Amino acid sequence: MRRPAWLGILAASLIPFVLTLGNSMMVPVVPVMQSTFGVTPTAASLLITAYSVIAVVLMPVAGFLSDRMSRRRLAIAALAVAAAGGGVAALGASAAHSYAWVLLGRIVQGVGAAFSMPLALPLASDLADPHGRGRAAGLTEVGNTVGKLMSPILGALLATWAFFAPFWAVFALCGTLSATIAWMVPERRAPVPRSHLPAAWRLAFRAHAKLLTATYLSGAVSMLCLFGGLVSLSESLADSAHVPEWQNGLLLSIPQAMLCLASLVTGLFSDRWKAPSRAAIALGLAWTAASFGAASARQDMAWQIASVSLGAYGIGTAITAIDACLATALSHEVRGTLSALYTSARFLGPTFGPPLASWLQAFGARTPYAVLAAIALAAALTSGALLRRSARGGEPAASEERQAAHM
Repeated sequence: MRRPAWLGILAASLIPFVLTLGNSMMVPVVPVMQSTFGVTPTAASLLITAYSVIAVVLMPVAGFLSDRMSRRRLAIAALAVAAAGGGVAALGASAAHSYAWVLLGRIVQGVGAAFSMPLALPLASDLADPHGRGRAAGLTEVGNTVGKLMSPILGALLATWAFFAPFWAVFALCGTLSATIAWMVPERRAPVPRSHLPAAWRLAFRAHAKLLTATYLSGAVSMLCLFGGLVSLSESLADSAHVPEWQNGLLLSIPQAMLCLASLVTGLFSDRWKAPSRAAIALGLAWTAASFGAASARQDMAWQIASVSLGAYGIGTAITAIDACLATALSHEVRGTLSALYTSARFLGPTFGPPLASWLQAFGARTPYAVLAAIALAAALTSGALLRRSARGGEPAASEERQAAHM
């Protein structure tokens, strides 16, 4: 029986939701695993960072493969690998009591995540009609932000039962989603013949050079500001306001909720914006710059929480608008590779944002906000200029790219 397209789009949007949960749920149990396995803090944190580093390295490979083979089948297999990694880590923690087995499971899970996370946007875009691609892309971003919002809460709740429970949750969630995609997502389009791909990629980079530069830059800076701002706020709450740990986590969920709200609002209206959705990228970053600048102006904690939350709303607007632009501008033939490169660029934010913010804290509690505001403003001006030039001169080249890809 043929499934409605919206069911497949919904299943695709659950990929970032499940994989974000699968990584961030581990954060609350890292201290417990450190004491349980008797390892150093660096070794314990490796259970988190190994997942992310592997994902950044392998995501472009996943995008490349998704343009050469069935995205549906690749997503099913990759999620099954992520589930297997969760199972290995769960057994290593609960039965073998072995740090090495847990680390191996996290590495396997990272491989599965790397090959499935970049597929959410192109898979949802393939299933949507041309007028609904922006909304479908926005839905994948909503899944991502909701995962960020829920993961600390769910991870802490599962950890009250057993510290290895989040690993079993990864096994169950990824395995279930793999089966769900197999059931809900139809095989809509055949992969492009391999002989056509080099020309399609070359023309796509030439046709969309300004758009890709702007979106990759904006995505990386958005995540840098988000994670840098959250770390700065967390350290200020703990060191200056002496807020208890559970209250700290609750207050940090406010910016995450604003990020989720912005993704939802932007995703719902992205199909109506069309060209203005490009302006939303620069405007979102400019709003973030203004909000973080306000956070640097006063030491008052309520003021900083409100300012960082407003900045998170700007970030949610920008990243969802980026998804909509890529979904509507890129052709099916190259969407997997170019979307995966964008996803890798975004992962640079959580990689460099926290250490940058922690280092800047040494120069004053408000310094990270000022620096992040300057970075966001520079990115807003640069991406705005590139996107304006792309909108004026990109259409003929894009048409040529689509025609060449179908030769």
